[in-house]
Amino acid sequence: MPQAIGTALIKLGISKAIAMIAAKVIVNVAISIGVALLTNALFGPKRPKPSDGQQIIRQSVGSRRRHYGIVHTGGTLSFEESSNGTLGMIVTLGTGEETEILEHRINDKKVTVVGGTVTEASFRGAIHIYTQFGTDDQAAIGEVTAKFPEWTADHRQRGCALAAIICDPVKQKYFSEVYNNQVPSYSQIRKAVKLYDPRKDSTRGGVGPQRLNDRSTWGWNDNGALVIADYVAHPDGYGLGYDNINWDNIAAEADIADQTVVTVTAETIARWRLWASYSLAEDERRQILTDMLKAVDGFCWQGPDFKFNLMLGRFVEPDITITDDHIKAMTATLGPKAQQRVSALKMIYTEATIGYREQESATVAAPDSQDDPNTSPQAVEVFYAPHHNQAVRLGKLEISRLGDRWHIDATLNLFGLNLLGRRFCRFSSAQLGVTGYFVVDGGIKLNIGPDEQTVSVQLLQVKPEDWSFDAATEEGTPPLAPETDDGTPIVIPVPPGLAVSAVQIALGDASGVAIEASWNEGRADLTYQVRYRPVAGGTWVMMTVDDDAMTARSGPVDSGILYEVQVRALTIGYRASDWSASATITPTADVALAPPVFLSVVGGAGKATVRLRLPTGANLAYARLYHNSSSDFGTATQVGSDIVGGLGQVIEITDNGLPSGAQYYWARAYTSGGGSSALAGPVSATVS
Repeated sequence: MPQAIGTALIKLGISKAIAMIAAKVIVNVAISIGVALLTNALFGPKRPKPSDGQQIIRQSVGSRRRHYGIVHTGGTLSFEESSNGTLGMIVTLGTGEETEILEHRINDKKVTVVGGTVTEASFRGAIHIYTQFGTDDQAAIGEVTAKFPEWTADHRQRGCALAAIICDPVKQKYFSEVYNNQVPSYSQIRKAVKLYDPRKDSTRGGVGPQRLNDRSTWGWNDNGALVIADYVAHPDGYGLGYDNINWDNIAAEADIADQTVVTVTAETIARWRLWASYSLAEDERRQILTDMLKAVDGFCWQGPDFKFNLMLGRFVEPDITITDDHIKAMTATLGPKAQQRVSALKMIYTEATIGYREQESATVAAPDSQDDPNTSPQAVEVFYAPHHNQAVRLGKLEISRLGDRWHIDATLNLFGLNLLGRRFCRFSSAQLGVTGYFVVDGGIKLNIGPDEQTVSVQLLQVKPEDWSFDAATEEGTPPLAPETDDGTPIVIPVPPGLAVSAVQIALGDASGVAIEASWNEGRADLTYQVRYRPVAGGTWVMMTVDDDAMTARSGPVDSGILYEVQVRALTIGYRASDWSASATITPTADVALAPPVFLSVVGGAGKATVRLRLPTGANLAYARLYHNSSSDFGTATQVGSDIVGGLGQVIEITDNGLPSGAQYYWARAYTSGGGSSALAGPVSATVS
């Protein structure tokens, strides 16, 4: 083989040979990325996290974003305007036609949308959501153009998935409940762009209606091979073009990606999947491809036909062996550099159960390390990996390669050209005393000149068992999912134990009645409202509430009328419970009480004798006698204690210790409810 290549180089001439080979090899080196992906992830720059994309971005000119697989994102605020108390917003979610909405979320809470309206009771029908998937023929959203003349029928945003959020005005008392004193923040969980699958194209040996030149026939998929092929080909991705993809190779690798594995929780998933989001303006193309390959343990190269080829993570028995005969120079080290040694890894991946955000995996410990793996595990970002099992499988591969494995930096003769397009080789060196399997780490480099025709390559030792994986013993414990939020609004409990009673009140010389309510104590942070009205109908009237005593009292009400009373609780943010069931009462004011009669007084030496007869009303409770040395009742004082006696009983009271002069007396009767009669008196006598 090397002799044949060398002869061809001589016949063609060095310059022509370089032109032929370099055209293939330079591109190969540019996009062929080996197992150093994960090592670079350990010690390279950090990448944007999945949660970074779940906010609404307010920029005058925001970068478009493209999404693969299942994503949870906000977007760029393309339009925001208010009119007559109504707020309208357009959030551009991504570029490319997308397929299916899985969840709408307001302020990161799942909501249900029916007919464009959020149906949860706490939103009171005030928030509306309308969406477009980003088709090439989509129209502007009519619900927006109807309310906001600034957004016209020409604002179609074709090719961009978007959501329109319309927020209606609400009564002030409901504002906190509906809007939580903030502009609603919208995000969406959905299946992203459609992909071409050659296995479903009957014109390419597959079965199905998909066609490479007809995007309308494509379907959604998160298959790792199909995602990478689309990204490499798409003009908003790497940009190589769909005709420059080896679709036969992609079809074979897609079958590998679809192989099923069973997780530690007995879930069956596809072997290699990708959920990815990237910014067209801010993320470097090669880095995105690197992140994708990293998440599926991928290897790619450009073949002799200049088409893109891909190999997903697995071990394949190599058909080429590098020996001492092919090695012109070599540097060999056992194990990584000191600063790259770790005792354990934690893979940072995307976890669906926590809102499609980044999550640490279980610790992946180095098998030969003497250190405690939980002391300081190194984080590895594999954000495009969408499952704990996939993340830990990647962790096992990386931790093995960061162990005591041989790293070979070799200069080979032209036999090394056989490594083009190969991931694995056997390496056997009697001089080094090493024989085993190796991967091509980072591509190859040609050194072609008048005096040198060599191939430089970096090789890293691997073992076939690195790709075996027993979830029961190796996956560890996945993160616990948080409690599921089904979007049900918070329910404030109705105060229990409502009871009502009548309270007699004094209205000048007449008797009146009011309603008093009481209930059982609820949460300490609640306040209460109580209202009443006639059962026959009428306006609800609020009662004066004592929150500490759990009581409320009305003003004077009509005696003998049937009333209903209700109570409800409120939070500090004015979220309210439902009104309680009505408690009813017919309050009755006491019959007007007559004053004491036959009030008289006889003066004596230092004393006065007062006589009176108690009234005969059945509501009599007691009477009081009042005295003053002037005719001013306003400064009179009670004589003795309350007078209690039978109905119509004559009472005689002696008031002793009086100074000489005129003395004045009054009397009044009282009911048990505090009502009182008219005032009797004054009567007067002279005390000697």
